Amino acid sequence: MKLIISLFFFLLISCEQISKEEVINTIENTKDTIVEKTIKSNDTSDKVKIKVEEDKTNKNSIFYLIGEPYFIEGVKYVPEENYSYEEIGLATFYDKDLHNKRTANNDLNKVTELLGRHKTLPLPSIVKITNLENGLSLTIKIVDRHDDNTSIIQVSRKVAQLLRFYKNKITKAKVEILSDPSRQWKNVTMSINDKDFNNTVESAPTEIVSISDIDEDLNTFEDKTEDIKIEQPIELGFEEVDDLDLYLHVNNFKNYQEIKNIINEINLSDKYTSENIGNFFKLIIGPIDNKTGDKLLSTFIGKGYKESKLILN
Repeated sequence: MKLIISLFFFLLISCEQISKEEVINTIENTKDTIVEKTIKSNDTSDKVKIKVEEDKTNKNSIFYLIGEPYFIEGVKYVPEENYSYEEIGLATFYDKDLHNKRTANNDLNKVTELLGRHKTLPLPSIVKITNLENGLSLTIKIVDRHDDNTSIIQVSRKVAQLLRFYKNKITKAKVEILSDPSRQWKNVTMSINDKDFNNTVESAPTEIVSISDIDEDLNTFEDKTEDIKIEQPIELGFEEVDDLDLYLHVNNFKNYQEIKNIINEINLSDKYTSENIGNFFKLIIGPIDNKTGDKLLSTFIGKGYKESKLILN
């Protein structure tokens, strides 16, 4: 129990980016685990022992995840800890089809919260996303893997609404990882799933532990839990942004004739140029609008040009 209280106190005083609501949710989920595991530990049957082993990552427990390299339509992605990550590209959003669905690290996708999905950043991570078409920015938590080649990030519907690109469905964006809060989330998530934490959980008393009990112990909050209804404050930032044009770069053409063939095949009507770079040719299409860029990138990847990329200049 001391470990749970210590974890709560650590979250409360040291993580400016972690809201009080998220702290309480984490402890509430952990309380469910305490009761469930204590009941199971009283049964010595092999069946229950196996079930307890399988339930170490239970339905309420998120875990820290980097993950192995993987492919999306033949394009390779390598997840990694990169606390200097910054990238500009296209952003899209997910809607009710992913609402309340489990994420790669056992968290929940929610369209009504400030969340996002990314292809390589650790889960969870905290990032700042800026809409490069209007300068609006938000701090959000990355909770899942994004499974689309065309955009660098996919955010919840709420984020898209706040950043004012919900109607357009897609926007130019800059994504920057916030190092300190991301490291804090890593430490918290790993602590919850540490074996010593599990041992403490299994030896904890079975009575229900309410947040109000913790409040009284810490003298932190004046209100009782049943009266607390916490709304996470939304800090919508704004900054001046440059007007950037979108281009599609397609690499590894063997010769200029191959470029002409593919242009005729897809009936390309947008402006394009080509460059001879060493032993191969590069096709550069643009400037193009966001939806055209999204569509063309998918087309070229589908035709085997895996090193295609959208570039903002």
